[in-house]
Amino acid sequence: MPYCRTAFQTVKPEQVESLLTTFTQECFVGGQVAYRLDDGTFSIDAGENDIRAIYDQENAEIKFFCRYQPDMNFYDKKLMAFATKHGIDTKPCTVTSE
Repeated sequence: MPYCRTAFQTVKPEQVESLLTTFTQECFVGGQVAYRLDDGTFSIDAGENDIRAIYDQENAEIKFFCRYQPDMNFYDKKLMAFATKHGIDTKPCTVTSE
């Protein structure tokens, strides 16, 4: 899966699930809660499985990747709008694939 171009930075481990849950609730119809999957990624899109989040504890950042590359711009816009609204620092994600 290709990574989105946007990453949230300076996120403490104890903030990850609540931050992602807020993103899920605000950005996806029917979104209620973000939750960690068995592989360590987070389901954040109300069960659509088109975008996932992964927490990079070493760098204190949340990276996002989507199932379909053509959807990257759509999700990057959602991520940037959410980050701006909530004052979350962002940086370009330099990872190109999982």
